[in-house]
Amino acid sequence: MAIEKREKYLMIWLICALSLILVWFLIRLWYFRQVDRSRQQLCHLDGKTVPGENPKMLVGNMVKVYRAKNSLSAYHWFHEQFGEIVQIFWLWRQQISITNYLMIRHILVDNQKNYSKFPPNSLIQRLYGNSVLTNNGDEWKRHRFLLNEVFSKKQIVGFHHIFVNYSEQLAHKWNRYIQQCGERAELNIYPELLALFLDIVGKVSIGKDFAALEGEADEFLSNLNYIVGQSIRPVHQFTTWWKYLPFPSNHKLNKAFGAIDDVLYQLIRQRKELSEPYSSNVLDLLLQATDSLETDLQPLTDKEVRDNLLAIIVNGHETVATTVALSLYLLARYPQKLTRAQGEIDKIMTRDREKLTEAGLSKLDYLNCVVLESLRFCPPMAGLQRISIDPDVLEGWSIPAEQVVGITLKPLHYNPEYFGEQPEQFHPERYLNNEDTLSPGGIVTATKSQDQCPWKKFLTPHKEDSSRRTNTGVYFPLTFGDGARKCLGEHFAMYEMKVALAVLLYHFDFQVAPNFEAELELGKFGLFLTTFPKGGIEMIISPRIH
Repeated sequence: MAIEKREKYLMIWLICALSLILVWFLIRLWYFRQVDRSRQQLCHLDGKTVPGENPKMLVGNMVKVYRAKNSLSAYHWFHEQFGEIVQIFWLWRQQISITNYLMIRHILVDNQKNYSKFPPNSLIQRLYGNSVLTNNGDEWKRHRFLLNEVFSKKQIVGFHHIFVNYSEQLAHKWNRYIQQCGERAELNIYPELLALFLDIVGKVSIGKDFAALEGEADEFLSNLNYIVGQSIRPVHQFTTWWKYLPFPSNHKLNKAFGAIDDVLYQLIRQRKELSEPYSSNVLDLLLQATDSLETDLQPLTDKEVRDNLLAIIVNGHETVATTVALSLYLLARYPQKLTRAQGEIDKIMTRDREKLTEAGLSKLDYLNCVVLESLRFCPPMAGLQRISIDPDVLEGWSIPAEQVVGITLKPLHYNPEYFGEQPEQFHPERYLNNEDTLSPGGIVTATKSQDQCPWKKFLTPHKEDSSRRTNTGVYFPLTFGDGARKCLGEHFAMYEMKVALAVLLYHFDFQVAPNFEAELELGKFGLFLTTFPKGGIEMIISPRIH
């Protein structure tokens, strides 16, 4: 009897084991058929398939990236091994990654109508809603045209005093810190710069800062950070249903969305009830976007105002903080370049009685080159993502419809064919002495003819888009993208970065902390692929005597 029972259990275990083996075999067969099908769809006219490392079953090439000491370096490894076009699998999802400028130009400019932005995950979509970042087609054109007016040269210059005032607040804070430490102080400047640009974007967007420089936890900011933190979790990255499960984190998520919406809709109602129009912040400008334009476009709804405000706030601080922190770090690594930048600033500030004016900022040509070179050398965006609408051909490579294409920036920016000799060196001078150097902040205003025809700027390329190369043959970095969907906040970001750098370089000397070396790491996987300095930026700062 006992023997029969044992044989029965053995038979059950054998059936279970065989079933698991069969399931494993079927899944393996399905997965690698998907891989083979993807590879066959992506081939060159001469018959070659897109190179890449063989993926692991189900996880693809993710393990290579996430197990690495530095995820960003691991991601760049694919291009080091396989060249300017490579195939990468994220789980069972497949994409190609490219670093060829002609291919990128074709996607972003020449055939941009065939490539839409890669759709965000469901939490990011809920956060940004119907905004200029998430729209496509005519709705995107409408939003883009209305927001172009909001981010015009006149409006950005109108925020000059805000940029200066908050940068001076940070300078005063650092001076107090130095006085406590003695003649100089060692400081991680990255969290401080994050706080600076958070307060700036809050003041500019909704008329109130987040008290980040003071070290206080603003409730609105806490809720926003919680949502962004949840949005980059794998359960939200790779599913659309997880947010509906009755978990405490999802309950807190819904409360955070509700609290943010309450604040913003109350602000919108208050501004709309004012008897006289104002234009003191982006919220006001969004509500008045169609008033000064000769156009039949419908004004933004309250929901669209809310969506665009959140898109501006969330994306308006981290990348600029990264660039400013790395610019100071790189200048400190090259003392002669630091001295040259400070000399230019000193000359302007002395002429303007130690005040950074709009006119003075426009004359800081070398500082502008420092920012451009920092954006090239250490791009705060790991890359851009697009998805093809119809089949296409990229430099002989066949691209099927609905193909995800990643544009990887750092390997592109280190190509001497596009960015001049010794691209692995920090050399702001590569952008000097050319007519196309952006100033101030790279701001270009819309012409009257463009105002009369809302779609004209999307149908014909701007003069600045006809070539991204300087007259010395060096290309501008593609950190802000290119073409019609080029980052709307480029001019705004360039302006505020130059202001912050000018103020801080005027007041302080910078040295790299002993034994410290900055390391860029892969950041958020949301609508964009960002980078950040792993461990921050450790510097020694000391006051300058003028």
